[in-house]
Amino acid sequence: MTASLFLIGFGAGAASALMYAAAASGSPLALALLYVAPLPVLIAGIGWRHVAGLIGAVAGALILALAVGPKTGLFFAIAVGLPSWWLAYLALLAREDPATGQTEWYPIGRLVVWCALLGAALISATIPLVATDLEVYRAALKEVFTKAFQGAGGEAPQLPGGQDPQKLIDFMATLAPGLAATFWTLSSILNLWLAGRICRASGRLVRPWPDLPRMELPRGAALGLGAGFLGSFLPGIPSLMAELFAATFMVAFMLLGLAVMHVTTMAAPARGLILFALYALLMLLPWLGVFLAGLGIAEQLVGIRRRFGPPPSGPPTAAANLP
Repeated sequence: MTASLFLIGFGAGAASALMYAAAASGSPLALALLYVAPLPVLIAGIGWRHVAGLIGAVAGALILALAVGPKTGLFFAIAVGLPSWWLAYLALLAREDPATGQTEWYPIGRLVVWCALLGAALISATIPLVATDLEVYRAALKEVFTKAFQGAGGEAPQLPGGQDPQKLIDFMATLAPGLAATFWTLSSILNLWLAGRICRASGRLVRPWPDLPRMELPRGAALGLGAGFLGSFLPGIPSLMAELFAATFMVAFMLLGLAVMHVTTMAAPARGLILFALYALLMLLPWLGVFLAGLGIAEQLVGIRRRFGPPPSGPPTAAANLP
């Protein structure tokens, strides 16, 4: 191991730890830094191979353990450092096809599924820290949202028009875990994409840039989604954990649905306008993601892109980089 590799990893870990620690202030900017905290470790892992990412994960955990406390360092390692190292490691996995001699890189769709699994697993891991009973857990969330709505003097929360805020608080307490899991999944995918773009721009990316609209999810993703929905009928905490996995797998299929739209509109004269309108509507009406997820499920079942899209080009090639 060279000194420069150690310095790169240590610097990435220190930057990631600083972003993670800044979230303690509770401001919106600090919370945004929490979600981009994995980015430095991902850049180190993708640009300087997975050893640098592992050094960054360990260094960040040690820095927080010494500066803040052992629990903070442990939480950083579990929620940020090790997942980022693992994603970077998988992104650079490659093997040579003995029949053709071409390099096969770890599929992008499998990386998306890993992000979904990690997003649901990490939020699930926080549930026993709050309560081991579903009603107690939701009561704790309701208390958090009630305090958030209270004024500076501690007065009862008020809504415009004199509406009862309790219904809104109950609704938010029900949706909060799933939203946290889906947001963590999306932020992991975005951080992975940003790390790849940064490494590509700097000439550090050894893997050829993938054809993202041709992304394929593994067949097991549909089973994971179905298992999550079926598990949501279980009683107690297991039902909530199953809902989290169902929600994050829905995100994976939503992205597959977006990939379908990108491919099937390639021949459309107004393709740019169509895609712009689609993304704008998705930002304004997030529930449209359910329909995109349905499109992604249909793609896996019947192959919409194969039927209605142009034929794919040959796979990009580059020298294998076995971590």
